[in-house]
Amino acid sequence: MKQAVLLFIALVLSISTAIAQKSISGRVTDERTKEALIGASVVAKGTTQGTLTDMDGKFQVTLPAGNNVLVITFIGYNPQEKTIGGESTMDVELSESAVSIDNVVVLGSRSTSMRTRTESVAPVDVLTSKDLIGTGQTEPTQMMHFIAPSFNSSRQTVADGTDHIDPATLRGLGPDQVLVLLNGKRRHNQALININGTVGRGSVGTDMNVIPSAAIDRMEVLRDGASSQYGSDAIAGVINVVMKNSAGTSVSAHYGSYNTNYEPVFGKTDKRHMTDGQTLQVSAYHGMNVGKGKASIAFEFRDRAPSNRAGDFLGTVYTGSKATDDPIIAANGGFDRTFNMQIGNASSQNILGFLNFTHPIGEKTEFYLHAGGASRHGAGKGFYRYPKQTTQVIAALYPKGFLPEIHSKIMDISALVGVKGTFGSDWRWDLSNVYGSNDFRYDVKNSNNASQFAQGASAQTSFYAGTQRFAQNTLNLDVSKSVAVNGLKSFNFAFGGEYRMDMFGIEAGEEASWKNYDLNASPLRVGGSQVFPGFQPSNAIDKSRSVMGAYLDIETDINEKLLIDAALRTEKYSDFGSNLAGKLAARYKVADELVFRGAISNGFRAPSIHQRYFSNTSTQFVINNGVTTPNNVGTYRNDSEIAAALGIPTLKAEQSKNLSFGITSKLDKLVTITADIYQIDITDRIVITGNMSRSNATINSLLTAAGAAADVTQVAFFTNAISTQTKGLDVVVGLSPKLGSGVLDLMLAANFTENKIIGTPKTTDKLPADQFGKTFFSRLEESRIVVGQPRQKLAISATYRLKNLTASVRSTHFGSVSVWDNANVALDETFGERTITDLTIGYKLKKATLTLGANNAFDIYPDKLKNLGLTSDGRFIYSRNATQFGFAGRYIYASLRVDLK
Repeated sequence: MKQAVLLFIALVLSISTAIAQKSISGRVTDERTKEALIGASVVAKGTTQGTLTDMDGKFQVTLPAGNNVLVITFIGYNPQEKTIGGESTMDVELSESAVSIDNVVVLGSRSTSMRTRTESVAPVDVLTSKDLIGTGQTEPTQMMHFIAPSFNSSRQTVADGTDHIDPATLRGLGPDQVLVLLNGKRRHNQALININGTVGRGSVGTDMNVIPSAAIDRMEVLRDGASSQYGSDAIAGVINVVMKNSAGTSVSAHYGSYNTNYEPVFGKTDKRHMTDGQTLQVSAYHGMNVGKGKASIAFEFRDRAPSNRAGDFLGTVYTGSKATDDPIIAANGGFDRTFNMQIGNASSQNILGFLNFTHPIGEKTEFYLHAGGASRHGAGKGFYRYPKQTTQVIAALYPKGFLPEIHSKIMDISALVGVKGTFGSDWRWDLSNVYGSNDFRYDVKNSNNASQFAQGASAQTSFYAGTQRFAQNTLNLDVSKSVAVNGLKSFNFAFGGEYRMDMFGIEAGEEASWKNYDLNASPLRVGGSQVFPGFQPSNAIDKSRSVMGAYLDIETDINEKLLIDAALRTEKYSDFGSNLAGKLAARYKVADELVFRGAISNGFRAPSIHQRYFSNTSTQFVINNGVTTPNNVGTYRNDSEIAAALGIPTLKAEQSKNLSFGITSKLDKLVTITADIYQIDITDRIVITGNMSRSNATINSLLTAAGAAADVTQVAFFTNAISTQTKGLDVVVGLSPKLGSGVLDLMLAANFTENKIIGTPKTTDKLPADQFGKTFFSRLEESRIVVGQPRQKLAISATYRLKNLTASVRSTHFGSVSVWDNANVALDETFGERTITDLTIGYKLKKATLTLGANNAFDIYPDKLKNLGLTSDGRFIYSRNATQFGFAGRYIYASLRVDLK
């Protein structure tokens, strides 16, 4: 009986509690635009009981008994408190505060003070996920390329591994002179080193396209030297990729293809219609609350078919090979132009995933974790091997020649675990460890090893050519504190340390991929797999190095007007020595309408471990006197006997000096203007030398004495060959007026950059000078740095949002680029300015948003090569050595996004 009474009392109490509690649901939106605010906090006042809004801005929360007040907050918006009466639903509109979330910058500062883009001491772009997705591109680097003028990343073609990982640059410098962070932590580099004929030749970048775009919340681009704050590589600036961790579920799909008309025949304006490059992308994102923490997971699948803008070899008269090849090809059935060359985007299949997790441990500590993985498969083509090329083609195997293929398999993984919190009197600390690795495997198909000539039609056609591997482990401890100092508005100091391990390896390919089986043949046939000879056992390595670093950072608001930031960092490398970098920056605020800022700093970039230990032999096609010829190019280690024989000096760190000055203005809440000029001087810049040919008797004698392989026709090395100066101007203007019942977002962003080489490129007494005195660093290599990227780039966009309808127009103007011939100034090429226009229109119906778009809507192409008849028998219509935006033409697409909750 007693138990029954107790059970009855418990039941009554539980019912009473349930009645006393109240469940409220609703939606949180932006007061001005009426758009959903995703991840807004809705909490019962004075408690931790609450939730975050989903992908549609919706929430449902239960108020505890006796509490009838909800507090609704979102970063960048004014908070609201709502008293609940008898209603069970409630919609909330939040107004933007003076500091909008899209303008808040964290990169470049370790202070807790919230600053906007117009208040920071250095220029920072904030590209939101909405900005990125709105480009209609499917890869992060291409998204940035069309909306961030200081950033360049054009797809490459017929460039071996660089067909599969796009070089990305900032402010006209190299891919290895910008540091990439993910959630504020150093991101590992790619395994691939760019050694073929592209922008960034000789450099090692970071593959940002392994990150699923569905997982990105925003990208912050610090356009200023920051080696003293973040370490080596940050000469041009820093890119920080911030990952989503908000509640909600969304699924999206994108499908598009090139639909274009181009002129494939030299000397004629006849157009050919092409539909290719079909691209499918499917993405999914799910974020949820896990206890008091948050977790999110993103998945993405990308599939891209190849595109081809090769010149039409058939039916056209060129000098050279046609008279020899035509009868042979015709006698063996001829071939279709699509099998002659593939000049365009390589095919690519990608599966990407990312996990983000945070959870409090007690009141003052938080555990966080993020992890990602990517599998990327690609297939690119090389130069067609024609029957006349008897030292490269086994006629019994390929009577009409063949088009060799490079198949890539890129595996990328990363994992970070960390704990951060506070202790004592406002001390903040952050301890983390991140590991990342990138593998690049080469397989060659539809090829041959010409030295296996005796095997005839049974000779091998597919080869495993080896694998490059890079891994990095970084342990960080960061400590900071805000201190009250009499006479100062704020004073924040930070210090920390880093221990990093870099690991680089090369695995040799199978024997037939690299070996010459008949060195006594006359003429000497080329050994190894055609298009990409495999890594040899002599190239195989497994090297590592350690890096220790420490920094001190001070930031203080002297008063309401003057902000000063100073930083100092030292790093010690186990394989070459130490470096010290410092920075002093200031901002003076006359008024919201006029702010001055400036910085002076020195920086450094240590030689990458790839540059120190990479070696291989590759088939490269080099233009001399307008004629493209194949060469077996040996890239030798800087510490090799062959390098010593030619007097190549030991690698050392690049040193830089950065100067910048800017003006910012916030005319009202809707208009912002920033303008920054800069100068970056780099001494001892690491580049890959021009190819030194054995056709020169002196070079041949030195190489033979040092034991260079007989079938290597040219050699190249990494070395500190040049000093450069980069000057430029960045301008960003944003305007968001209300227009009728909708909102119009206007943006103008521009970058003007000039690169030049200071003084004479270094050489050695052992090398002969060509007619330009630049055997050590050729004219072609000089042009990649000086004029190989646009000197000006402007992006103008207008987006109009009216209820469920969104329409946008974006034009990107690219300045001219040039490529210089190695031997003949008269054959230098310049490709003029172009403007690309993108159009999109989207409509949201309940939980689904449909978008239709056309990138390069007016089907604009770069200038054609002038010396078309001399470059690979007219197969190249457009330059592959210097490109502004690629040459694929108009791209039409449709995308559908569904927010499930």
